[in-house]
Amino acid sequence: MIHRNSERGEGKAGFFIALAIIGIAAFLGVKIIPVRVNAYEFRDYIDEECRFAAVRGSDAEVTKRILDKARELEIPLDKKKLKLDRTRSHMTIAASYEQPIDLKLTTYVYKFEHSYKAPLF
Repeated sequence: MIHRNSERGEGKAGFFIALAIIGIAAFLGVKIIPVRVNAYEFRDYIDEECRFAAVRGSDAEVTKRILDKARELEIPLDKKKLKLDRTRSHMTIAASYEQPIDLKLTTYVYKFEHSYKAPLF
């Protein structure tokens, strides 16, 4: 017969460490993933606006649509950090911003810089 009186539950510490790691990963995911998803969606929107700039109106209209999209996605983009350059042959749109993410112990600053150039037809 096996006596288990000497076992003290050493596996509990490992369980709590694993649980803490999972909790930290979930917290970071909840804080960082939405910011990254919004940045990718915004980048795709800038690319689309640039590709279709020839048929979507003036630079002022394109700027307004991009700034409206940034506001919709809760992206801290101001007009000074958005640059549009239209020539006879191409359109270039560049945007950059920094978005602080509060991680309780520290603040991570997500930096976004994107530039897209497309021909005008």
